[in-house]
This record gives sequence, structure tokens and C-alpha cells, in this order.
Amino acid sequence: MHNKKCSAFLFSLVFAVVLFTVSCYSAGNGKQQSSRDNPSVTDKPTDYSQLALHNNLVIIGAAPRYLNRDDSVKAALNDAARKLSFFYSVSGSSESLQRIGSTSLDVEFGSSYQLQFDSNLDNYLEMLEYDVKNDVFESNNAVFITTRVTSDILMPAFRGNSASGTRPGWIDSPPSHISGFITGVGLSGRLVSHCDTVVRSYEKAVIAIIESISVSIHNEHMLNQDNSVFGFEAQSSGGSRASGILENFYVIETWTDPSSLSVWTLAVAREKF
Repeated sequence: MHNKKCSAFLFSLVFAVVLFTVSCYSAGNGKQQSSRDNPSVTDKPTDYSQLALHNNLVIIGAAPRYLNRDDSVKAALNDAARKLSFFYSVSGSSESLQRIGSTSLDVEFGSSYQLQFDSNLDNYLEMLEYDVKNDVFESNNAVFITTRVTSDILMPAFRGNSASGTRPGWIDSPPSHISGFITGVGLSGRLVSHCDTVVRSYEKAVIAIIESISVSIHNEHMLNQDNSVFGFEAQSSGGSRASGILENFYVIETWTDPSSLSVWTLAVAREKF
């Protein structure tokens, strides 16, 4: 958890997330398949609550742009395999805290989250289908690969990646459900690496879904004796905690703000019992 100081005018809870660093693993060759159209630009529906269902998953992996292109492709494949691991099961927890003291500068806030998933990616890498020659593309100094997986579960249709100037409607008016799945929107402000921004964004979508189904609020108020004129110091603290396990986590659409390079992710999942 990391804490910040803010002015007395900022009393609303602000979420500042601890950077989650993605490890890159070595990846072998996946199953090759004929090239497909790049899904980075799609026609956006006006109603996201009812997307068509199908069992052909599209999973895009992201990686930094290394000097050796093959290293970037391997890292991007590992990110796609990590997302596929999330599809089968991902658990997470989050905690936010806020403390307000008696002086204008005595204000602290912060938040953190953790994710647990199957980090043995070899089996998931073998399930990915891709064409290295046609499914790799670059954007904002990051390398992406489009992979495909045939699933036993019918999922809402993948809508694609976009960096257009048109802000998607689901950012300001997110649907609570899409085709029966719980919906979550993740946001990451611009980080040093665009790849890290993309990863943080879909991780925040996991947490958003978990927080929508399981959250507890706690508040505490205290009066402590001190040497001030009034003889006491008032202090209040509060926050929230959430935890849960998801399955069928799947990214529906990602939007990169072209001006700030912040990344928004729309995703769905089901609670795993």
C-alpha cells in the first residue's frame, strides 16, 4: 500500500493502486493458424447489454518493445496466456483506507490490491492459436499479438482495441451486466510503459468486478487527548475491503485515450462458487 498527503479540500476517497508488475516467462511456439483481420477497429454497438455469444475467444497479449522482436512476441504471448489463466480462475482482494486528522494537512489515503491465479502458463500457451507473421502489431511503443482460443463456454463477442478520439459510451454509463455476465471497467492512468498501463487496466477490471459483488465498508471515529487549546484531537478513518473468486474473465473492449494515453478496459466474468 502506498500513502499520499493531500489538501483539506480533498475529502472524497481516491483510489491509488499499487503497481503490479508483470513477469515475463519464456514461451514456446503456439499452434499456427491462418491470418485474420486485425480486430483493433470495430463497429461499436449502441447496446452493450446484449452482445452476441460465441465460443471463439480473442485474447490480445501486450509486451514492451524490446530490441529483439522475438523477445517482445514471447512476452506478449505470455500476457495472452496470463489472460487465459484468468478466464479459468482468478481471485483477488482490494483494500482502501482514508484517515482524516484535526489539521488541514493531516489527511492520508491509499489503496492496494492483489491477484492470485495459475502462473504456470505452459498449458495456456499451448491452447493459443496465432500467426506470428500477421497477428503481431505495434502501438505506443508496445507490441501486441492477437491470439484465439476455442472455448466450451459461450462468451460475449470481442469488440476490439481502439485509440480513436471517440470516448466509448460504456466508460461513462457502464452496463451492470452483458449477456448475463457481470461487468467491470478498469482504468489505468499513463505509466512509464504503455504495456504496463494496459496490464494495469485489465487487472483493475478484475478488481472492479470483485468489488461489485463483495465489498464491506468500515468507519471509525476517535478523540485523543493532546496539548492543543481544546485538549483533544479528533480523528476519523474509514475504508473498504473486497475479495472474491471469478471465472470466465474476458476482456470485451479496450480504449486508449489518445491525449493522455490512459487505458480503459471493459470486461466480464462470473462469480466462482
